[in-house]
Order: sequence, then C-alpha cells, then structure tokens
Amino acid sequence: MKLLFLALTLVFGFTTASGAADYAGSISAYRRANRMPAVRLDAKLNAMALKQAEAMSATGSVSHSAGGSFFTRIAPLKKQRAAENIGAGFIAFAEMLKQWENSPGHRENLLMPGAKRVGVAFVDNPKSPYRRFWAMVITD
Repeated sequence: MKLLFLALTLVFGFTTASGAADYAGSISAYRRANRMPAVRLDAKLNAMALKQAEAMSATGSVSHSAGGSFFTRIAPLKKQRAAENIGAGFIAFAEMLKQWENSPGHRENLLMPGAKRVGVAFVDNPKSPYRRFWAMVITD
C-alpha cells in the first residue's frame, strides 16, 4: 500500500507523497552506492521532519533545537538509533542532499548502520534569506 502524505506548511511550503518518496529514493541510492541497504519513506518521520522545518522557518535559524531537543522529539518513536540532518538555502533536494553528502557529520547520518526508515520535509519562508528550510529524520 502506497503511503499517502500531504503536508501543507504554515508558510507557503509543501511536501507531497511523490516528492517525499523521491527524497527517500535519492537517499537510498546514495546508501546503496556506499554498500548500505535502502531506506523507505515513513509518514511519522515525514511529520517529525516537517515540524522541525516549520520551527526553523518560524525562528529563521538552522538549529537542531529550534523545535525542541532532538532526543525529546524522537523519544515517542522508541527507536535504538535515530539521527537528524537539517539545512537551509537550497531550493532543490538534490542540492541539499549533496551538501549533506559532503559534510562528515551529515554523511554519517545518511549512512547510519541499521537505518530502515526516513522522513524528509521542507518549508519555504520567502522573508528569510535562506528561503527554504530542510529537515531529515532517519531511524532503524
């Protein structure tokens, strides 16, 4: 059954099911190229990523704590491993992903051993010099 996900943001941005599936596919391709198993889209993780992107957009900051402590935000998932990548200023996901791939800490998260699920979202804020805020959550 195909997961349906439509998240309309508070500030003109949106992520659709097909867009989020493309994000998961791109992340999976990167993982496979690095001899790691693919990940699949998860609606709960999409929602968590969206909340973080919304919080960053609202505060105008690229910060893991904009939406509250990461550990507090992911606690309800009861996962052994979880990581978050955030970023801003890139309109296309391919550009954001490339930035994460070229950053040691973000790359480590993308290639997290045992990862099975991922969620990705963005929020646009035309009043911010960043214009677009991205968040990704990946778990086992």
